[in-house]
Amino acid sequence: MGAACSRRWRGVLVAGLLCAVCARAALADGGRLRFREAAGPFVVTLFTTPDPLTAGRADFSVAVEQAGKLVEDAQIDLILTRAEGPGGTLVVHATHAAATSRWLEAANFSLPAAGVWRVTVRVRRGAEAGACSGEVEVRAARAQPWMWDVLPVPLAGLLLLLHRNRKRKYRQKRRRQAERATARNGARAV
Repeated sequence: MGAACSRRWRGVLVAGLLCAVCARAALADGGRLRFREAAGPFVVTLFTTPDPLTAGRADFSVAVEQAGKLVEDAQIDLILTRAEGPGGTLVVHATHAAATSRWLEAANFSLPAAGVWRVTVRVRRGAEAGACSGEVEVRAARAQPWMWDVLPVPLAGLLLLLHRNRKRKYRQKRRRQAERATARNGARAV
């Protein structure tokens, strides 16, 4: 029982390592949840990618609900202003075309600088309108080595090969032990 239990835990460990290595590449539909606020008759949820949010290209995705149902025909504007220090104001319009999910509306644009940005989401649908605000921290852009995007795949393959090799060696060892035990029992019987 001890060896079988040990093998099982090794398998769980290998699976866990593979999940941990590959988890970096997993992304949700809209990105990281930044806030969920009431905006007049609407409830607005804001998601951003990348995570962490850095200066440069960004995706701000918005889900709008009214009376517990998703609203798909609202006009959504995002107004971004620097919360600290000098900086301009960005006004972008969110659309279904830019979204990664049919439930969201998104705006893809470039954040000009690091710092704390105040995000105001304005929603209009017919005669109804609402707005809500929150803050997001934008880090300075830094070059990320390309290898961190590619490395998990070969590393996962290497771990799988090492696991299979240990498993094969273990089986060979057990087979040799069984053969020796059979030979000893056969010699005693004679």
